[in-house]
Amino acid sequence: MTFCAKYRAALFFILFSFIYMSVVFAAEFTVFTGQVDADEINVRVDSTVSSKVACTLARGELVEVVSEAYDWYKIRLPKTAPSYIKTDLLECISKTSDGCSNAKVTGDKVNIRLGPNESSWILGQVDKATVVNIIQDEGSWSKIEPVHQSYGWVNKKFINKEIVVFEKSSSAAESQCSDLKLSAPEAAEKIVVEGTVSPYGVVLWRKATHKLVTADKKTYFLKGNRKGLNSLNHREIKVTGKIINPENSKYPLIEADVIEVLN
Repeated sequence: MTFCAKYRAALFFILFSFIYMSVVFAAEFTVFTGQVDADEINVRVDSTVSSKVACTLARGELVEVVSEAYDWYKIRLPKTAPSYIKTDLLECISKTSDGCSNAKVTGDKVNIRLGPNESSWILGQVDKATVVNIIQDEGSWSKIEPVHQSYGWVNKKFINKEIVVFEKSSSAAESQCSDLKLSAPEAAEKIVVEGTVSPYGVVLWRKATHKLVTADKKTYFLKGNRKGLNSLNHREIKVTGKIINPENSKYPLIEADVIEVLN
């Protein structure tokens, strides 16, 4: 075998190995929900420290991680991220006194951008008939809530993986529970429940958290890190915590200690 042939063979082997390992690592990645473990963490439009910042995350906030690249996690954008779509690619389906609140996308593979112009970074794409929530009409552009298919990047060192633990100081726990009247001393018991979480509103004259509905249609109120729970809306989760039964409450209330995402 000549030198050139050996060189080409070696180059082919290296290229094949690189592609194979990339495919293996990509196939092994499992989507998970992680928790931010520092304050004011930047979500960037690309996996480099020099790329533009899309928004920031607060300590304790939960994010869905969909892939990774070296020292970075690719996440679905939180609701605080600015997102824009061209207004002429929308058909309003729900109007209020302030204008259109919900609209249907009329084009295919429509770009969602960081700012209201064609030169802004593309955060993701949506397909025809996707429904978006409109925050503000800005003429030829509409500011919307980030869609499910829009993404950003966060450095791995700021994300705790797999499981979410709600930490509470003793004083915070006392202040949060001060308006609850337990039906019996033994009401505060440990419980593990699986179900789908959704926002609820105001419960017991407090800013509520959420409610959890199990597969057999049992309903519980949830109390924990509010921002974290907001990021889990409409997800299936397993909650470990204390169950308490406030007087005159429609459902039992779970004070969440640990939450695991099931889907």
